[in-house]
Amino acid sequence: MHPSDDNLLHELEPIATAAANGSPPEPADGEALLRRARASGSPQLVGLAQLIMGHAWQHVGALLMAQRLFRRAALTFQQAGLSRQHVEAMIEVGRACNVAGDVTQALAAWTASLAHARDSHDMYNCARVYLGVGQVYVGFGDHATALQYHELALKLALPLAQDRLCCEALINVAGDAYRAGLHARAIEALDEAERLLAGPVHNRVWSAEVCNYRGLIEYALGNDAAALPLLETAFALHNENDNLWGKAHALLALGRAWARQGDVASAERNLLGARELARHAGMLALQQDCAELLAELARDRNDAATALRRLRELHALRSEPAKSPQLRLRPQAINQLKTLEARSLQLRARLRYSLPDAPTV
Repeated sequence: MHPSDDNLLHELEPIATAAANGSPPEPADGEALLRRARASGSPQLVGLAQLIMGHAWQHVGALLMAQRLFRRAALTFQQAGLSRQHVEAMIEVGRACNVAGDVTQALAAWTASLAHARDSHDMYNCARVYLGVGQVYVGFGDHATALQYHELALKLALPLAQDRLCCEALINVAGDAYRAGLHARAIEALDEAERLLAGPVHNRVWSAEVCNYRGLIEYALGNDAAALPLLETAFALHNENDNLWGKAHALLALGRAWARQGDVASAERNLLGARELARHAGMLALQQDCAELLAELARDRNDAATALRRLRELHALRSEPAKSPQLRLRPQAINQLKTLEARSLQLRARLRYSLPDAPTV
């Protein structure tokens, strides 16, 4: 590598790490880095800059742009023969597609990624694929299956001593366990994740998510006094990092908690903020939740006009074309899920009996 390219690589690597950890540069700054990488003529640098750009667009809710940049990065790495980087970029393609609600494309990307990772006995990226598949099941509302995939990813990550991967798996496990009502397992996973975040792992999104899940668990247990400061902290952390998705979900949780406390003004303020962020990011389900809760608050204070307006808004949102993963699945996606499930069962069996050879995943 030319010395100037080497210097640019050293400049890009920490930016790419921060971007992958939820703190990317602004898209305009990322575009400037991409221009410099293209001027170098190095596929490695171009692909890395494209990954940074993908994270930058995803951070601001421009999901189609994010998918486009991640695909370009994957193609750049593939054409340069950089197979591991190609797999990692394809995993990001899958994540971006899944966040946008396109489960078919997400599963296609992950199935291809898993095939490459399996052939090279790359357990790190096998674990990352299973983290993604678990998120598909979160979208289905099948929290038990999601938990199985995320626990499998954690089992793969632990022997690798990959702190960041372990932390990501732990937070996913915590989320699944919380949604399944397994609060003890959720708290155990959050404690482990928090230990990593206090030490070797630096990810502002995950730090906020730990607070958010702790607050949600306290709310589920009826401990509103404990839940509110945790949820406020989660919002503050997401706000500092300008994480649109995190801010919207934290405000929704705060709206629910304040409503149960009887503080209607605080509840409405948080719910209206969540609704506006959800509109900007195209988060239909969250918009529906906000509209429904706002209608209930208006009805409870006998404001019939506002309640009717909120209910009309809710009806309009529910009349939009369905974007739920269940309704987007095609036969191709169903077959891909079956393939991934079969491979995960093989891997679980090998892990259970601690076979010495490399697992077939």
